[in-house]
Amino acid sequence: SGESGAGKTESTKLLLQHIVNLCKGNSQLEQRILQVNPLLEAFGNAQTVKNDNSSRFGKYIQLRFQKNIVQGAKLSEYLLEKSRVVHQDTGERNFHIFYYMFAGLSSEQKEMYGLLDPSLYRYISGRFATEEVAERWKHKYQEVCNALDMVGFQEQEQVDMQAILAGVLSLGNVTFEPEESSGSVKVSGASRGWLKAAAVSHKKYPAFSHPAAGRSPSVSCCCSLCADARDSIAKVAYGRVFGWIVCKINELLAENVDHEVELGEIGILDIFGFENFTVNRFEQLCINLANEQLQHFFNYHIFHLEQAAYKEEGLPWETITFNNNEPILNLLLAKPLGLLSLLDEQSAFPQATDKTFVDKLNSSFKGNLHFQPARGCVLGFSIIHYAGKVQYDARGFLEKNRDTLPANVRGLFISSITPLLILLHIHHEPRPTLARVKCGHEALLLWHDGLLTFLCPCQHSLMVLMERMYSANPHFVRCIKPNSQKEPGVLDNQVVLLQLRYNGLLETIRIRRDGFSWRPSFEEFAER
Repeated sequence: SGESGAGKTESTKLLLQHIVNLCKGNSQLEQRILQVNPLLEAFGNAQTVKNDNSSRFGKYIQLRFQKNIVQGAKLSEYLLEKSRVVHQDTGERNFHIFYYMFAGLSSEQKEMYGLLDPSLYRYISGRFATEEVAERWKHKYQEVCNALDMVGFQEQEQVDMQAILAGVLSLGNVTFEPEESSGSVKVSGASRGWLKAAAVSHKKYPAFSHPAAGRSPSVSCCCSLCADARDSIAKVAYGRVFGWIVCKINELLAENVDHEVELGEIGILDIFGFENFTVNRFEQLCINLANEQLQHFFNYHIFHLEQAAYKEEGLPWETITFNNNEPILNLLLAKPLGLLSLLDEQSAFPQATDKTFVDKLNSSFKGNLHFQPARGCVLGFSIIHYAGKVQYDARGFLEKNRDTLPANVRGLFISSITPLLILLHIHHEPRPTLARVKCGHEALLLWHDGLLTFLCPCQHSLMVLMERMYSANPHFVRCIKPNSQKEPGVLDNQVVLLQLRYNGLLETIRIRRDGFSWRPSFEEFAER
């Protein structure tokens, strides 16, 4: 764990290399485990203001052992930041893979996928890079292609995947305008070419294809709803491609042993760090909630369980106090009046808006020490997290929590003539019923005005993750960010001290120094 840019992903790679090196086992499998990293980083990482290679998803890597030899591995992904596909703030970029494609594809391949100059695409903010950076991206693209081959992606699957990504970029340039005669909305004349490129990137390699996709559909709803539907399609398509890549990686890394044999396991969790940007949205709330839960998990093991063991054995011990962040978790997760419960409640009402949600928060949390209403006309609120105060912009909270996808879009995907698009959506059959997830939390599917809505995927994903954490015997690797300028070899004392304080590391040092940090079994002691 650690702040965004503190070095979690790099530490994870080093830790994997170290464990693999100690095993001296199935060298081909171990090399595969290390080689999938370029693929995951290309599709799951992006440049932010805090970090040039920021993980925009959480990954949990399970290494499975038999007689101290790695027999297999499994990767689980959590909370991919799909909204980045359609919007990036100033100084940030989309997922790496889009830029790698522009730098690495030949002119003939770009023509095949219908890709034009990168400056034309809204989803990558019309920005590309210097020649030097583009050359580096070209090399990265080759790494991705090598990894795809190594993982076992067929050539046609790779073509389809890149056609979908090109289609996503073209789709982002489709705009809408009112149709005066009927009072409905249609695709603007200026963007019909982009619609055609998104629907059929090339006669041979279509990305989004539907019998009606070549015509300009009239949609009887406002332009902003059409734009939301367009962005939903782009986010879903990208999210499904990412999930499919992870599934293919897991097929490659699966253990080939007798199922009766019990395997040992080491799991490594590399999840996005605490974030506090100039503008913080729903995604930052999910990320910071995950970090709050991990901090609470750390406190529980390092302070609560440790000191409880000393008291149980009657040892002379002066209790060490620590910064308990349970009140913040209650503010966010309590039922029925926690922030996320209120968000779900508001998401269930068709007439609710981001403003009604903020009004509800202001009245529910009046006087709460960890909540502050926004001043003036700002639509937002602040939360005093364990790592500091973060001000959230509430615009888009309800829409992102609903995670809506127009019901007829699934039919559009399934009737595509791109085999991969059909495959990615045919196994995601929506069922408009009340679903109960493994962790006992109710995830509500709502049907309203032709929109299928899945509530609180963020909470479900986090609960499954924490359930996994609490069932393990944990070791904690704390990553400390040396400075805020992304500079090597520079140690800013104040930046470091702040992290040591809010992470509870000063208290951890004290409990390790004064307590009993190494406790061998009686057998180990006698043997020694």
